[in-house]
Amino acid sequence: MRIPDLEASTDEELVRGFVEHKDRDALEVLLKRHESRVYGLAYRILGNRNDALEATQETFLSVFRNIRKFRHQSAFATWLYRLTSNACYDIGRKLQRTPVPAEEVETTSSDRPDRVESAAGKIDIQRALGGLLLEQRTAMIMRDVYGLSYQEIAEATDAPLGTVKSRIARGREAMAHLLEPESAQARLSVEGGNS
Repeated sequence: MRIPDLEASTDEELVRGFVEHKDRDALEVLLKRHESRVYGLAYRILGNRNDALEATQETFLSVFRNIRKFRHQSAFATWLYRLTSNACYDIGRKLQRTPVPAEEVETTSSDRPDRVESAAGKIDIQRALGGLLLEQRTAMIMRDVYGLSYQEIAEATDAPLGTVKSRIARGREAMAHLLEPESAQARLSVEGGNS
């Protein structure tokens, strides 16, 4: 079968095509379909481009090694997010560091204040996300960025539903605290006094 013909297939049809008929084109279409979402999730969790690329590669290797174990009890995307979060957790534990965005958004070259404020806000949010526990950050991103239900997040992270709800609530509370103007000002004062 040709790749354009396969692009209209569902994820589950592509999985079956690869597992049952050893159709490598089906796997290629499946992975290309989800590549940007896997990378985006990994980047938001890890906060570093190189780490996100490594997590994406590890996720797709896991898909290739384990796709025959996929039982179709949940959506393929949910299973894929589970593999992605596991790869991110492994990398996060290996690095034992708080993620910091690798790329800085340049705000000085823009002559439009709204674009500068928007870019600065994105940097603040990324830094605040980096200050959360990895499990909180993962659950919040899956919920608030990817729109997964609490149940889907529980399946993707292999955590009880109550734990997922708690991680999201505590993560949001921590984010609110980290993004408070007086909290940011206090941090700047402390950092400025140390230099």
